[in-house]
Amino acid sequence: MTENEIKELVLKHLKKIAPEIDTDTMEPGTRFRNQFDFDSVDFLNFITSLQKEANLVIPENDAPNLSSLEGAVNYLKKRI
Repeated sequence: MTENEIKELVLKHLKKIAPEIDTDTMEPGTRFRNQFDFDSVDFLNFITSLQKEANLVIPENDAPNLSSLEGAVNYLKKRI
């Protein structure tokens, strides 16, 4: 997968969990919870959704790496 495809994958799953977010104004390096209403349950659902579609296991200790768009894309680039 290209970096762009990974970014689209992350955004797709974010929109699935939090459809109200505006992906055009999202700050790539800022944590999701600091940009929109995204609590710990939403984050867990986001991680679970990504794992299913990407067919990978994201260890609990790695979850904080996916707390921003930039972090999620960088993490997944190394795993996919």
